[in-house]
Amino acid sequence: MANLHSYFKSFHDAIKLDYDDNKGLREKRDELLEVLKKNMSIDAGSFEIFHQGSYAMYTGIKSLDGGDYDIDVGLLFNISKDDYPNPITVKKWVYNALTNEYDDVEMKKPCVTVKFESEGEGERNYHVDFAIYADHEESDDTYLAKGKLNSDADNRCWEESDPKTLVNDIKNHFEDSDDRKQFRRTIRYIKRWKDIKFKGQVNRPSGIGLTVAALTHFQAKYSYDGFTNTKNVKDLDALETFVQNMINAFVTTLVDDFELEERLRVNLPTPPKNDIYEKMTGKQMAAFKEKLECLLNKLQQAKNETDPVVACKLLQEEFGDDFPVPEESTTAQKRGPSIIVDHSSA
Repeated sequence: MANLHSYFKSFHDAIKLDYDDNKGLREKRDELLEVLKKNMSIDAGSFEIFHQGSYAMYTGIKSLDGGDYDIDVGLLFNISKDDYPNPITVKKWVYNALTNEYDDVEMKKPCVTVKFESEGEGERNYHVDFAIYADHEESDDTYLAKGKLNSDADNRCWEESDPKTLVNDIKNHFEDSDDRKQFRRTIRYIKRWKDIKFKGQVNRPSGIGLTVAALTHFQAKYSYDGFTNTKNVKDLDALETFVQNMINAFVTTLVDDFELEERLRVNLPTPPKNDIYEKMTGKQMAAFKEKLECLLNKLQQAKNETDPVVACKLLQEEFGDDFPVPEESTTAQKRGPSIIVDHSSA
């Protein structure tokens, strides 16, 4: 079988996006935080800032087709939710502070978003999402403010949450650094697959859903060279096992209209501990499983293929053009299968 590790490494390098790599986004975040500190209502009191989302978890990928660069920032206000029964009151502290200086500010249900146009031709736009929390120092619980600017009482709430623990659970899931790196790479691979295969679809599998699923279904895979005492990563095997485990986790479920559906449940490990995929319909779940089965089939075909050109073409069908396909002349297939020794650990 062909050695495909170098191609997976090139693919990962092409799609990986880290906060530290994006100077423009860092500058926008810092600019907005200064504006918040300057314009925030005196009623707001003190608040703590932390990163959440894929940047904080080290699972970020570049978006397709020139989509925005974005970052999720949590604002923990030292308040009791009981003192502010309407969460929109608290969200307005952030919203009003930002609208004083920016035109494109939107209060979405889970956050307040600020959008920026790119400053150079061909560059991507930016947006920063601020999630607002009540995190009183005398309380053990944290609550997310949910609701839009004009939401009525039925469409706004304080939802129990634990964003810091969630980030730490994912970021530090493995003690071994090699396991941790492969865990993050595998999540990036499956997130790009999701973007390719569910492009533009409503209620598609979310990135956070796939990331949380990896907490349960990912297994690190390596081979060992006893002569050199080297541990060689096997990302294709890790991805194959992850996909197989997700397929195996689909269970037949009786839904509200007394019909049976096969569903994959992915519950947050922290409050509110809801099923991340609960809004997906039965048809959407069936399509999800079907696409996972197709991916598994292509991974297995590529794994058993001796020609790296053929193997990489199979994988490119699932992961898009960022997955490289070598020139036939470089694989030396006419002279028989080559042996590639790869000592990379990341």
